[in-house]
Amino acid sequence: MSVICEFELQSADMPLCAVAAELNTRLIVDTVVSGTTDEPALVFSATGVEPDALESALLGDESVVEFVAMDSAIVESRYRVVLDTDYVEMYTQLVDRQTYPMGALVTEHGWKVSTQFADRADLEAFRDTCQSSSVTFRPHRLCETEHGGDDYGLTAPQREALLAAHRLGYFTVPRGADLKDLSAELDATTSAISERLRRGTEQLIDHTIASSEQ
Repeated sequence: MSVICEFELQSADMPLCAVAAELNTRLIVDTVVSGTTDEPALVFSATGVEPDALESALLGDESVVEFVAMDSAIVESRYRVVLDTDYVEMYTQLVDRQTYPMGALVTEHGWKVSTQFADRADLEAFRDTCQSSSVTFRPHRLCETEHGGDDYGLTAPQREALLAAHRLGYFTVPRGADLKDLSAELDATTSAISERLRRGTEQLIDHTIASSEQ
């Protein structure tokens, strides 16, 4: 039985925390990108921040090796950054334990993360690793599920987004919630939520009503 845990990794030395602190904002990690080097890369977004100020903060953050703007605007900016391996021990631990990261939020104090672990043993092993380092592990919500990441072809983030949309009334007429409401609920950008809903709905159709026509 897999375990989904929402937790905080509290340490000002975590990657990109210096950027969040300098800009007095939070950064939403949209996805982790695999590369050909050992240096991990990720894509994050920020809202209401001057692009010039954001890029200046990235240049001054020792955890950032390089970055490139995907979208650059005050309304919403999206950047791809490569991180120095000296600052990503906890990230490496998550990868080595074959977890499924479901979202992350960077603040000046650390990272708020939602992750699916294969079982409690993997979660406890990760917690023990944090406790033996300078990173404080603070769990907030924990649930066990028999549903795997491929339930009806859905990934865990797609399933989470669809359930939140249903719970908040996104599918009702008239709508009880919009993408901004879901974005605030799930700590993700509106574009990321929209993609999860679209792809998740497609997967549900493929694995239910469309499968009977094949």
